[in-house]
Amino acid sequence: MKEDLQITPNAAGNTSFSIGNRRIGPGQPVFVIAEVGVNHLGDATLCARMIEAAAAAGADAVKLQTVDAAESYLPGTVWHTEFRDKSLDDAAMQDMMALAKRLDIILFSTPGDFVSLDRMSRLGMQAVKVSSGLMTNLPLVTAAARKGLPLIISTGMAYEEEIAAAINTARCNGSPGLAVLKCTALYPAPDDTINLSGMSALERRFGVSVGYSDHTLDDLACLSAVALGAKVIEKHFTLDKSLAGADHYISMEPAEFARMVGKIRRLQVMLGNGGIAPAPAEEAVRTQRHRCLIARCDIAAGEEFSDANVALKRPLPGAVGLPPSSYVAVLGKPALKAISRDEPIRAEHVAGLT
Repeated sequence: MKEDLQITPNAAGNTSFSIGNRRIGPGQPVFVIAEVGVNHLGDATLCARMIEAAAAAGADAVKLQTVDAAESYLPGTVWHTEFRDKSLDDAAMQDMMALAKRLDIILFSTPGDFVSLDRMSRLGMQAVKVSSGLMTNLPLVTAAARKGLPLIISTGMAYEEEIAAAINTARCNGSPGLAVLKCTALYPAPDDTINLSGMSALERRFGVSVGYSDHTLDDLACLSAVALGAKVIEKHFTLDKSLAGADHYISMEPAEFARMVGKIRRLQVMLGNGGIAPAPAEEAVRTQRHRCLIARCDIAAGEEFSDANVALKRPLPGAVGLPPSSYVAVLGKPALKAISRDEPIRAEHVAGLT
């Protein structure tokens, strides 16, 4: 088991990579994916409307599921029933790719099988999503990595050694970029199954860009994941939650998706750069907000400073005295010149101040 958990290091420790014209990694905007899957129900017009709505809502990418039901599922299973007859043909997919390009949104997919992987690669998709149900399918992960495309891998249902195996497979077979998403493969996922802290553990353990793929019914988990350092957020997307199909009811409609994206962008600005220093705008008000030494009453030349005649107050605009750190040093020293009440006490007022 220990041997299985040996991790192939990424190149020079760099976790950043690109999908199309979007950069993913530290210091980059969160990459927000609208997970359409097969919510388009095999209808090219509906799929186009979803891509347009996702772009308008601020998503960076739309992710589909490209599945040959006969290759992926046994007849008679719920999954075979769900995915059959929901595939878009090549002509429709080419139209979707052209639309996405016009809207400046990335369109990529989860291939459920080798046939679908070859198809999405032939169509020119720029990344591969490996779903939770596929991440132990190492032959497919191998084939996807050998396409020379970045991989985004969800980790629902996975043990640590399985995640390690998928990451090693992607790295050893030439994938130029990799993100790993914390995920709970329940629909919907209850709060006590989410384990958002596991996302940070994935980042520390595997040295990858991490993110979160969500199956809850609101935006709290997604926003919390961003606060914890997610570089990628994936959320199911639909035009209408009441449409038939397995994923519509756990998906966000365009207006709520747009609100979530707005919060993500605002939250990332709030997170800042991690430096411990005043914000630039704070610098301009520091001297007016901090206390300084102020004459409590008129002080005559030669009079000693004491707690009876020295106060610590906010100054008037443009009139700043010595800082509080000088208070003890000033006490007991004579004034070099007369100081009026409420006047700031400055270094030139104090004899023998070093």
